[in-house]
Amino acid sequence: MAIKKSALMKRLIVTIFSLYFVIAVVVSFIHILFEYKNIREQIEMDLKSIHISSSSSLSAAIWNFNSEQVESLIDGLLTLQFVSGAEIYNNSDGFNITKGDLYSSSYITYAGPIIYSDGNKERAMGALKLNANQSIIFDRIKVNVIFIIANAFLKTFFLSIIIFIVGYRLIGRPLDLLATSVNRLDFDNVEQIKKSKIKTDENFFKNKDELTYLILAYNKTLDKLMSRTSQRDVARKELEDKNLSLKGLVNQKTLALQGKVDELNSMNEKLSILASTDPLTGLLNRRCFFERAGEELSRLKRTNKLAAVVIIDIDYFKSVNDQYGHPAGDAVLTVISKILKSSVRKHDFVARFGGEEFAIFLSDVDIDEAIMLADRMRKNIQENKVVFKGDVIKTTASFGLSMMESGSKDIHSVINDADKLLYEAKSSGRNMVKY
Repeated sequence: MAIKKSALMKRLIVTIFSLYFVIAVVVSFIHILFEYKNIREQIEMDLKSIHISSSSSLSAAIWNFNSEQVESLIDGLLTLQFVSGAEIYNNSDGFNITKGDLYSSSYITYAGPIIYSDGNKERAMGALKLNANQSIIFDRIKVNVIFIIANAFLKTFFLSIIIFIVGYRLIGRPLDLLATSVNRLDFDNVEQIKKSKIKTDENFFKNKDELTYLILAYNKTLDKLMSRTSQRDVARKELEDKNLSLKGLVNQKTLALQGKVDELNSMNEKLSILASTDPLTGLLNRRCFFERAGEELSRLKRTNKLAAVVIIDIDYFKSVNDQYGHPAGDAVLTVISKILKSSVRKHDFVARFGGEEFAIFLSDVDIDEAIMLADRMRKNIQENKVVFKGDVIKTTASFGLSMMESGSKDIHSVINDADKLLYEAKSSGRNMVKY
């Protein structure tokens, strides 16, 4: 009688993992699609925000025919993390400038007019185009570990369901016959053992698979059971001894496993901290700031209270890096971050947005209290001296303050307002608070 080796198991494995593969592909595709779309929209919003915040400075420089300042502002834009190209065009005075990469099809582009206003009349100074490389989208997708883990759990969940359903259809019901026989067994009654044997006939062997030969082996086992009854008590005693030994071993392994679990939990906590903080200053990073600020905005809408967002930029920070070196610049950033952190209240939070830019969320404050806190931080920075390798470095900072109310649209609009005020402070002489 020929045996179809592993016929049932092969059908089960092929079925389970075929469905698993399809589900994994679909879930991964949806994940990548949504992430790509969301990140692209965020970059486009960031480019628009940069255009809005830099337009007034560029228009003033062009109106004053200050080509050196125009060049400097364009160079400053290119130092931003994701700006890869900038162009001023359609300017009638010859201030058409192109820097960086602007003509690749793999870039995200935003263009808008440059308008100069003297208070009475607005004049078109040309247009500004900004480019961002799409490769930053893929870099941001890579760090989205949370969604990948959730995706893995989702796949595992569906795989478990598939195993249960398919396993029952292919194995569960055929095993009912064997289970019924086993339930009738009485190892102390020889006649009952004989009655528990499963009857087999010609039809029984039509489907030759593992279950067929399992039942045959089961019947053979029952045939041998009587001859081994006398050995049962001895075997039972040995088994009890082994169970005690195994229980002790399991306890040891359980304690060791618990230690590993505690270690893993500790590592996960550290990873969570790293994912939400800036490695240089220890402050919150940009992503974490937006998350917490969004939560605060929801709270404000429920409680009808006020809050403020302050955007801070270190004045002439590039000169510090150029004159003293980037390590000195890092030291300045570290000292200023400590000043900002120590100047706010316990329920406020501070973040480093990138480069020399910081953001502060002041909870439950009115405009007067927010201005007082911001000006106190400005004075603390002005009065502080950073000593680095014998050099004394003095710095100042410009502040843009925008109030957040229960009717505020979203955190992005509030930050955009604060950014505009920051650039107004910059253009008005720096080292001041604009609100």
